[in-house]
Amino acid sequence: MSFLANLELNFAECVRDVGKVTLGVRQREGMDATHRMRQKDIILQAVCALLNSGGGLVRAEIENRDYDFETDGVGLDLPELFRNYLDMLHGKLFLMYVSSWDVAASHVRVATLCSNLYHRCGTSTEVMNSEEALTFLRRVQTLRNLGDPDSLNLQEAPVDDNQILASHLFNGQQLQYLEKLNFTESPHIEFQRFSTDLSQGIRERLPKSVSALANSKGGYVFFGVHDETCQVIGCEKERINCLNLRTTIDACIRKMPVYHFCAQNHKVQYALKFLEVYDKKVLYGYVCAIKVERFCCAAFAKAPDSWEMKDDNMKQLTAHDWASWMIETDPELPSFPQMIPRRSMLNTTPRSRTVFIHKYLKCVEELQKDYFPVLPNSITYTPKSVCKDLFSDYRGLRNWAVDLGLQRRQDVICDALLISPNNVPILYTICNKWDLENRLYSMRVAHTLKQRLVNMGGYTGRLGIIPLVLQLGSEQRVRDDLEGPVYPESYCFTTTQQVEALLQSLVVILFGFRPLFSEESEPESETVALLTDQQYELLSRNLSKHRSLFVHGSPGSGKTTLALKIMEKIRNVFNCQADDILYICENQSLKRFVRKNTFQAVTRKTFMKNTFDNVQHIIVDEAQNFRTEEGDWYAKAKAIVQRGRDGPGVLYIFLDYFQICHLCCIGLPELKHQRPILKLTSMLRSGDNITNYLQNIMHRIRENPPPNVPQEALTMAEDPVWGPDVTGSLEIIDDLNMEQMAVWVAEKCQDLWRSGFYPTDVAVLFSKARDVERCRERLLLAISKRTMSQLHEEPRLLVQFTEGEGLDSLGNQILLDSVHRFSGMERSIVFGIISERTERPIFNNVLLCLASRARAHLYIINAEL
Repeated sequence: MSFLANLELNFAECVRDVGKVTLGVRQREGMDATHRMRQKDIILQAVCALLNSGGGLVRAEIENRDYDFETDGVGLDLPELFRNYLDMLHGKLFLMYVSSWDVAASHVRVATLCSNLYHRCGTSTEVMNSEEALTFLRRVQTLRNLGDPDSLNLQEAPVDDNQILASHLFNGQQLQYLEKLNFTESPHIEFQRFSTDLSQGIRERLPKSVSALANSKGGYVFFGVHDETCQVIGCEKERINCLNLRTTIDACIRKMPVYHFCAQNHKVQYALKFLEVYDKKVLYGYVCAIKVERFCCAAFAKAPDSWEMKDDNMKQLTAHDWASWMIETDPELPSFPQMIPRRSMLNTTPRSRTVFIHKYLKCVEELQKDYFPVLPNSITYTPKSVCKDLFSDYRGLRNWAVDLGLQRRQDVICDALLISPNNVPILYTICNKWDLENRLYSMRVAHTLKQRLVNMGGYTGRLGIIPLVLQLGSEQRVRDDLEGPVYPESYCFTTTQQVEALLQSLVVILFGFRPLFSEESEPESETVALLTDQQYELLSRNLSKHRSLFVHGSPGSGKTTLALKIMEKIRNVFNCQADDILYICENQSLKRFVRKNTFQAVTRKTFMKNTFDNVQHIIVDEAQNFRTEEGDWYAKAKAIVQRGRDGPGVLYIFLDYFQICHLCCIGLPELKHQRPILKLTSMLRSGDNITNYLQNIMHRIRENPPPNVPQEALTMAEDPVWGPDVTGSLEIIDDLNMEQMAVWVAEKCQDLWRSGFYPTDVAVLFSKARDVERCRERLLLAISKRTMSQLHEEPRLLVQFTEGEGLDSLGNQILLDSVHRFSGMERSIVFGIISERTERPIFNNVLLCLASRARAHLYIINAEL
């Protein structure tokens, strides 16, 4: 059940309503066992789902009206590990407050009721607990990654004497009733007696046995043998239909979920025989013998008993999702050597991601102390620009603190989060009037904020946020005419450390973003990076007041990432659709990249050909490469955003005069008319050596700027000061002809493949567009000759080239394009082919644009083409 359906609560939580429940130790012992277990399972599944999804509330109606908590107790027999995350309140309703699962404290990523992953412990079949399951999964993963021969050759596992005797029995045909077998149960042999209901007993017990044997180097399970006396009992022939039971067993084993670390896709392999059992030479019945092969990876008896919340619904995790989640570790970013992990996902909450920071920028703790200092007897207002704007319009708002930047209703003035000692955080929604819609809005914002603090910010403590609606100018401070429960005392902050920990999670929310590290990146990246102060200043601006802006950004300062985030903010602030916002750039590759992120994107040429009647807001990226050959694009963009009925729309223009790639008229207004201007000077994307090279080129551009670039626009970016661990590589090669260039690139690529890089990490960029097609075949031939020798080692190395039009295609493709067409994009490895025919006035600018496309490895080749 969604929190939105629970308006009688004075706080916004994800609520799971489990219906009527009998409580009390004595009362529950007197219940029907099946009914008691069903109630317990429903509650435990709800608790598990909330633990894995940021916390929430389990609500139950107390079924036995004479229940007294003090004398009767609870009687739910909750797992010890779960109790640390629960607080209970009782009254008319029984409420279980569930905090988020703490990964560091529990040593596993996922809260789980039962892994349903079995192994053999001596002569017993036992289910692995979460830590045992994680150890098992990691061991199998390591063996598979190392290509361990014992893990790959399933038929060659060593056998003991018991297995040999069991094999002889399996291959024999006759047994005698009550005969004692000449071997016993062992780690590879299990005896089971038939149950009264044959099929049901098989379905309940066989998957556990098969899972245990498959995960423990294989073995045998014999149904119809006494597990203590080792005597043959079998099943009477009148009770058993071998054909039907064979079908049941096959369906049962095929249904078992598996998880593969390898390229295989098969299920558990087994063989089945019905061994005849005779009593005084008369057929008495059968023993069902199953030989289970050792499984290559992980075999589950059934899907793990682990749950999560998805779109306000409870969902059981599949074996694949559960295992993937369990073994997940901090990612590595070899393509970004300057980015270092600062907050591990293994120390926070199940859904949080690893937080990366640039090694020369402030960490989470430093940003918290700068922006949200915890000072005694004082209130911190952040961001100050928002407060200043609010104070100028609404003089009664000096007691409210942190702007949340979340989507709001038209009559909502602001949202403010009050965090103070000895209290639960309160979200004040300040509006012009109190009504139900504003209350719903406040609950939604509070719920979203809490979820983000836990699931993105990684806050592991108990956390609740109480939403309160305040009508501006009303003598009644808070309209609260609905009585309801409050949070337990354990949810109040009692120490400065708790407050700072929460504020650090708030820093991750406000400064954090899912970085789109390349054009191949998915919208939901597996990492979180932090904004710089300059980037945060841009994103914290009040769009309603600052509707136009020129953003001048150095190479690698994150202009395109900021453009995407600004479009998201526009959509939230103005409650508009994605089609109301238009992204304009100069090249096809960048256009497709932005379209993958659901926004409407066009090139400048397309923009000039169409009317875009529905567009209200425009973001222009890489504007230094725009031209006026099809008309005055700036005047058209400005006219479009000025036509809104509710005031002008947003027009943000991102550019870098240093990276201009032509000598034509750009179409931008003169620098003195570009107001306001925000400068982004931090060069974050490339390794140190590459950034240092970029700085040198920028110095040369300042000394000899192109004629279409204003000199005063080139006074940005201070020279960086590198530490001892300088990152990134740079090589410059001079005086090669076309043939030599192709051979050099091919040989270097061969070394890169052997170092673990992929063709998709590489871009070969030419300073002139016409050189791309001229050199394509020569490059392909040279690379093919050298990669063919590696195919027996690495079959993936059947390398092809793709140009900008083919960026969405699959395969091992090196990107081949011109610098101009690849503007705004990036790759880990860039080969830059500089032709002598490049126009001298913009030679350095083209070189800068080319070099800035590389994140980790840059190779500049001056060639005669």
